[in-house]
Amino acid sequence: MALFVCGELRRTQTETDALLSDLFTAYVHNVPDLGSGRGFQIVIMRESQSPGTRPGHEPRARWNMLFDDRLRFPQASLVTRGSFLLTNAVPTEIRVKLRLPKGVDSASSSKSELDRMTSSDFIRRFPDYPSWDIFSISRPGFNFSKTEAILYYDHSGSGSAGGGYILARKVDGVWRIVEDRATWMY
Repeated sequence: MALFVCGELRRTQTETDALLSDLFTAYVHNVPDLGSGRGFQIVIMRESQSPGTRPGHEPRARWNMLFDDRLRFPQASLVTRGSFLLTNAVPTEIRVKLRLPKGVDSASSSKSELDRMTSSDFIRRFPDYPSWDIFSISRPGFNFSKTEAILYYDHSGSGSAGGGYILARKVDGVWRIVEDRATWMY
C-alpha cells in the first residue's frame, strides 16, 4: 500500500509540474515584447493559495470552498472536484519544476517576503526582470487518469490583478484551459 501511495504522489507531482508548465507557457506567449530580448520572471508564492482569497484580505476558511458556486464546473468530473477540495483542505508548500520557454525564468518566494516587498525591493532581488508578475496558486485536483484538473490562482502585476478557478484538460499531451472563472479582479 505504501508503494502505491508513494507512486501516486510522484505521478501527481509530475503531472502538477506539466500542468503548471503548460499554463505558464500559454500565459507568457501573451506577454508583449517577450520576443524582444526582454526577460520575464514568474514568481510563485511558496505557500499554497487558499482558494477564493484575495491578496491583502483575511484568508477564508478552507471549508468555505464547498459553497463557492464558481468552483462548480458542470463539465468537470466529480472525482476532479472532490480531489481539488481534498487536496486544498490543508495548506501546503508548492514545489514545482517548470519547463518554460527561452527567456522565461521562475522563482519562488514566501508569502511573508512578498507581503513586505516593495517595487524597488523586487527590482533589487530580480534586477534582470523589472516586471512585477506574481502568481499564487492552489494545489490542483486531478481526475484518476490525470487528464482533467481544477486549480485556483491569483495573479498580480503589469498594472492588473485577479484570481479565479481554472478547469484544464490534457489534450494531445498538452494541458489547455477549458474554462477560467474569475472570482475577483481590479
